[in-house]
Amino acid sequence: MFTGIVEEVGKINSIVEEEISIKCEKILENSKIGDSISVSGICLTITKINQDNLSFQISEETKSKTILGKKQNLNYVNLERAATFESRIGGHLIEGHVENTAICKEINQLKDSTNVIFEANPDVISNIIVKGYICIDGTSLTVNEINKNLFSISLIPHTLKETTFKDLKVKQFVNIETDVNARYIKKYVEEIIKRKQNE
Repeated sequence: MFTGIVEEVGKINSIVEEEISIKCEKILENSKIGDSISVSGICLTITKINQDNLSFQISEETKSKTILGKKQNLNYVNLERAATFESRIGGHLIEGHVENTAICKEINQLKDSTNVIFEANPDVISNIIVKGYICIDGTSLTVNEINKNLFSISLIPHTLKETTFKDLKVKQFVNIETDVNARYIKKYVEEIIKRKQNE
């Protein structure tokens, strides 16, 4: 599990077939082969450690659901080590199981924040609520508004500075994971309604 509080922005050295290599510093501390790392919201397992970089295997499923399978320039990723029992949950609990991608539609600079509008498919939209949590590229954020297949979030200057969002562009794809607790509640309620209808 992760918290959505990005620890470091890593630089992608290479993506060759089923392996991604990422240059980093802080994430290397106390990391070992087999550890889970959130790579822009994707839970990946360390397979190699070499001086100043980590390597991970990428499955076909991961490529099909995430930005790693999109044809777009990808140079940097948000990194977070797995949470421990001593961790402060500054964001929200995140599994690292990306549901799908969304695309950036608008970026609007406000006085003290940046408002960003994304478009996602209906399955993703149905799992989010206004003022609920959402994980975008491994970052815990709050949903401001929902309008059909669009939703918006706000980024404070600190978040922009410490994450890959500082380089976000319109038409860029991002990884999305909705709040797992909300999904469980939704499924539970849907099952109750279904049983009631069948009685």
